Amino acid sequence: MGPDDFFKEAHVKLRPVEFGTEGVYLCGLAHYPKHIPEAINQAYGAASRALTLLSHDIVTVSGSVCEVDEKKCMACGACISACTYNAIEFRATRQGKKAVVNPVLCKGDGLCNAKCPTGAVFLKHFTDEDLLSQIDAAVGDV
Repeated sequence: MGPDDFFKEAHVKLRPVEFGTEGVYLCGLAHYPKHIPEAINQAYGAASRALTLLSHDIVTVSGSVCEVDEKKCMACGACISACTYNAIEFRATRQGKKAVVNPVLCKGDGLCNAKCPTGAVFLKHFTDEDLLSQIDAAVGDV
């Protein structure tokens, strides 16, 4: 939300009817006070953006998402407060309450990874081992 307590679009010029969360569209008075014709035009834009998403048989999401190692998670909640997409929540597991990432909502920005004091949260395809092996391959036999 903006300073005036209205919802903000993803980008003023490039994505004026898209919300920060993918698949959610913005129009009408939730955006800001506007005249009825402008609200109707914005509703048409939001509906057409939703239609383009719904017209596909399969919706793909990014493969770069975070995961949680339940054995390392101590349920401190640092990852939940760091996640700007509300993609992490606590769930009851055999080891007690643990953080779990919703891969559809996760955008893979890694903020939760950086905030986790135990290193339980990791970004798929960007683990320390992955990055170190890439460095080794780039350096070669020096």
